[in-house]
Amino acid sequence: MNAAVRSQPADLLEQANRAANRAANGAADSDAGGDGEAESDATSLPLLAEPPLFSAFATPAGPTASPTGWQPWKVNRNKTPTRYSLAEVDQRTVLHAEADGSASGLYVPLEQRDPGTLRWMWKTRDVIRVADNAVSHREDAPLRIFVAFDGDRSTLSLKDQLMYEMARITTGREMPYATLMYIWGGKRPVGSVLNNPHTDRVRMIIVDSGTRHTNEWRCHERDLRADYRKAFGADPGKILAVGLMTDTDNTKSRAEAWYGDIALD
Repeated sequence: MNAAVRSQPADLLEQANRAANRAANGAADSDAGGDGEAESDATSLPLLAEPPLFSAFATPAGPTASPTGWQPWKVNRNKTPTRYSLAEVDQRTVLHAEADGSASGLYVPLEQRDPGTLRWMWKTRDVIRVADNAVSHREDAPLRIFVAFDGDRSTLSLKDQLMYEMARITTGREMPYATLMYIWGGKRPVGSVLNNPHTDRVRMIIVDSGTRHTNEWRCHERDLRADYRKAFGADPGKILAVGLMTDTDNTKSRAEAWYGDIALD
């Protein structure tokens, strides 16, 4: 696939789920479509079929108050945390996020994984119309998926090294060498690549924007190597973690959103 992204409306997820079940039983998938490029009209997207999910929200025991394997991530100790809980939506278990002037996330630590393809689905009820992720006091998003990468920190500038130390003091955690984020933006066009206004060690790619697809499940497939090169102009290191965040602290707004299972190969 030449494109770094393939996005699909999520009504294809049921086809993908059925295809996965048939494949697991050794049956042929007669409904499967061909591979598509960006915004393809392919009739199926094997989001949940292959590879296995690295951390599914649904478990054999059913939904719980919080997802197994996910750890809380605080932007700042003084920030009000966003509320996350598992919920049954559209006959599947997903993660429900509710933000009210708040900011926090969840993440899964990984054992030095090689960058590959990241797949996920998400949906939002609210778009933060005044948000602008290139401006510090408007840097909010109803949906974010982030990937943390390792690297040689000795190559960082003195400014970045001081910022990393400050982040460790204020959050209690070490910052990764680089972080790539996929976000639902307020106004900027899809495909935009933005530097975080506080540090250029975090780069954001807008994969959905505005109100066009609110209240719809959106499926995304991204080539992490290609996106990292596009955002940072270099080859990526190993993956340290994958996470998510819904935040409205800067704009003092509210947002309700949902995350489906995330797959990484």
